[in-house]
Amino acid sequence: MSTLPKNTGATDRLSQLSNIFEQTSRVLAILGVTAMLGGVLIEVFGRSLFGVATIWVTEVSSYLVVAITFLGAAFVASRDAHIRVDIITSRLSVDLSTIIQSATTWVSIAVSLLVLWKTQAFLTENFVSDARSWSLLNAPLWIPQSTVCIGVLMLVLSLCLKVGNEQNHNIYFKILAYFPILISIGFILLDGMEQIQTTLQLSQVVILVMGLVSVSTLLVSGPKVFITFILLLIPVIAFFTFTSSSSLPFQSLALIACLFFLLLTGLPVTFALFLVGISAMYFWLPPVTFSYIGERAWGAINTFELAAIPMFVLMGAILVRSNASTDMFMAAKNALGRLRGGLAHASIFASGIFAAVSGSSLATAATMGRVAGPEMIKEGYRPELAYGVLAAGGTLGILIPPSIAMIVYGPLAGVPVTDLFLAGIIPGLLMIFAFVLVIAIWTLIDPKAAPTGHAVSWPDKIRSLKGVGPFLLLMLMILGSLYMGFATPTEAGAVGVLGAILISAFRRTFTFSGLIAALEEAALVTSFLLMIAVGASVMGFAVDFLAMPQNLVQFVNSLNLSSLALFVAIIVLYLILGMFVEPISMVLMTLPVVLPVIAAAGWDPLWFGIVLVMLVEIGLITPPVGMILYVLSGVSNGKVSLGQISIGTLPFIFAFISMIFLFFAFPALVTFLPEIAK
Repeated sequence: MSTLPKNTGATDRLSQLSNIFEQTSRVLAILGVTAMLGGVLIEVFGRSLFGVATIWVTEVSSYLVVAITFLGAAFVASRDAHIRVDIITSRLSVDLSTIIQSATTWVSIAVSLLVLWKTQAFLTENFVSDARSWSLLNAPLWIPQSTVCIGVLMLVLSLCLKVGNEQNHNIYFKILAYFPILISIGFILLDGMEQIQTTLQLSQVVILVMGLVSVSTLLVSGPKVFITFILLLIPVIAFFTFTSSSSLPFQSLALIACLFFLLLTGLPVTFALFLVGISAMYFWLPPVTFSYIGERAWGAINTFELAAIPMFVLMGAILVRSNASTDMFMAAKNALGRLRGGLAHASIFASGIFAAVSGSSLATAATMGRVAGPEMIKEGYRPELAYGVLAAGGTLGILIPPSIAMIVYGPLAGVPVTDLFLAGIIPGLLMIFAFVLVIAIWTLIDPKAAPTGHAVSWPDKIRSLKGVGPFLLLMLMILGSLYMGFATPTEAGAVGVLGAILISAFRRTFTFSGLIAALEEAALVTSFLLMIAVGASVMGFAVDFLAMPQNLVQFVNSLNLSSLALFVAIIVLYLILGMFVEPISMVLMTLPVVLPVIAAAGWDPLWFGIVLVMLVEIGLITPPVGMILYVLSGVSNGKVSLGQISIGTLPFIFAFISMIFLFFAFPALVTFLPEIAK
């Protein structure tokens, strides 16, 4: 009989505690998405069928956006689903990479504690003053705002247990090692609730919290992680300390340099944005500005427009599980099979259709990669062409409406999401045409890149359309309800979810476990995307307070750049950022600075929204961070290298840039449909 090592049972109990936080966060986030779906459907059918509108759905859905974001944060952390830039850490040895990742987790804990401190103070202030919403519900705001504090607290504890489970210390030593963190949590909660009276200044509280986290870092993770933790913080302190009295240009460069440094260390984008914003408030701004962290955490995402994100992600997740891509690809294959490179053409058209009903580039690339990739390789296509086509087709997911990127951009730029969806139709169709042209030229120059096609009889072509019909109907139903004014983007997304469930049931691919998995995906994606939005909002406060955008506008005006030169500069900026930063993160980080420049140039923010989406799409297929490249490399099961896929995307990147300049020369191609719809 084998004997268990000493303290194994106690260690298992810590793992069980970590699992409890993960599952609690997961269930709460899933319930939030489910409640939102149910509420929005009640509003849609009540108004459409019975002429009775609710007075609570819009407000409650806004609160649920906040709840899903923060209550799901611990779930995101436990799944390590936060977006990070790992172009450096992924190339290090396993041991060194593990040390750096543990250190960045402790940095995330420290940042989260400071956020918890000020969100708790914001909650207490509204509770004491009995602040209420301005709606007909007149709801006490502290109730929905409590989800922010609960979520951040769960995030801190989940991160602590996650990094602690990586070590093999004696269980009693672990408890002692966590004691400084528990003291820190207790202090900031009591201070935030004004239950203790201290004479400590802001700087002293921050130093106290950071000191306690440092002690736990040393005790839990050991000296190597502790030293790395300190080495990560020293450059941040140096950037902001040495520029505290500098001119605004130097401060701007320091802020950008600090952000890139943190991103390249592998610190998740969310916490990098938070840390830069908090550091700017601490070192550069008056102490009172620190209190705005709580307000920003609440206000950045408390909007009904963002409720469309979980709805469209849920719809796409259900459709992915219905194997819809197979029918779409076969229909396109039968229609275009006679052409040389017919499967490549079919992949583009199938990707376009799937993008129109899923709204997700990664989902489009992953599903089409599994279906069309092996088929093209089997038929003798060059891997560069086959997977370059699939990478390009995947980018259509955030250009052809519905689009998550447009949903994020719209509220920030003050542009109606429905107008953005409408504006994306013609550019989306033209991009499909451009990709088809690239394939035709490629196969003309290199006939061996793709074999000749095979003709398919008309009866077979017509029969293959049967499987595509329901999805085209769903697409028309979603877009039609939007453009005819029957539904908001959120409501259209909810109806789309119902339609996706009905289609899956009709195809006999719908299962309860599949629905739960789709709800889980919607909660996960919503939480990590909107946590980035909150972090960007905190950093944006410092950027706005220092008037960086206004000074940038003045600087750009002083250069007397032509409109074309400014446009080229913006393209170069986003092409460079796209090599390192995930697309939605890029949008959220740059808009506070870029939008004032766009306004000063006199450009239409609706038009620029589509151009911006196209620019960040390029980032999806450019190394070293192009996420679609990694997705396709993964689904190819090692048969196609990352280098081959990257080479295959180059002609399509050229097509992208060419079309962007076309839309610059003829902006009416973007704005035509929204204008005639008014």
